[in-house]
Amino acid sequence: MLQAIKEGSELYKKYFLRVILIGFTIILPIQAIYTLAINFIAMPFEFFNLSLWTSIFQSIFMLMSLFIILIPMISLASQDTRTHTVKTGKIYGDTIKYAFFAYLISIPFSVVTTIGLLLLIIPGVILLVLFMGIPFVKVIEDETVTMAIKRSVSFGKENFIALLGMLLLFAAADFLGSYLFSYLAIIILGQMAAVNWAMMIFNMFLLPLFVFSVAKLYFKWNGEADLIQEGEFQQQLEQYR
Repeated sequence: MLQAIKEGSELYKKYFLRVILIGFTIILPIQAIYTLAINFIAMPFEFFNLSLWTSIFQSIFMLMSLFIILIPMISLASQDTRTHTVKTGKIYGDTIKYAFFAYLISIPFSVVTTIGLLLLIIPGVILLVLFMGIPFVKVIEDETVTMAIKRSVSFGKENFIALLGMLLLFAAADFLGSYLFSYLAIIILGQMAAVNWAMMIFNMFLLPLFVFSVAKLYFKWNGEADLIQEGEFQQQLEQYR
C-alpha cells in the first residue's frame, strides 16, 4: 500500500499542472453539478424532516459522480505507465469515451453500496472495495461490462487490505482537510456557500493522489508494470551489446 502511495505521489508531482487542469475542467464542474443536484433533490425530504432519505441520495449521487471523476486520472496514470508521456487530448478523449459507461454502471453499484452502508456500514465498505476497480478495468483494459465486474472483484479480493487501508487513510485526510478548510472559509468569508467551494477545491487536489495510488496498485496486480519494466530492461541491454 505504502509503495503504491509513494509511486502515486511521484506521479502527482510529475503532472501537477495537468492535475490542476483536470481539476478545474472536469472534477470541480462535476462536483458543482452534484452539489446542485443533491440540494434540489433533498429539498422535499428536508421539508418533511426525512433526513435519512437525504443521506441515501447524497451517497448514491456521490458514488455516481465519483465513477466519472476517476476516468481522466486513470487515463493519465495509464499513459504514463505505458509510454512515460501523457497527451492531454487523450485524457479528455478517454473521459468522453468512457463517461457514459461509468454513468450507467455506477447506478446499480451506487444503490447496492449505499444499501450496504446503511446495514451497519461494513457491508457497504466491502462492496466499495470490490467494485471501485470497475472504472480502472474499463479505462486500462477496455474490457466488457461482465469482465470489468469480474476483474474488479478479483482485484478487490486480492488487494483487499491495501485498498481498505487507502480508503480509510484518504477518507480520514478528506474529513480532516474538509473540516479545516470549512472552518477557515467560515472565519474568513462567513458564508456557507464558501464552505462548499472550499471542500470541493480541497477534494479536487486530494482525489487525484488517491486515484494514482490505486492505479499503480492495479498495474502491479495485473502484471503490466512488471512487463513494461522488463521490456525497458531488455531494450537497455540491447543498446550495450
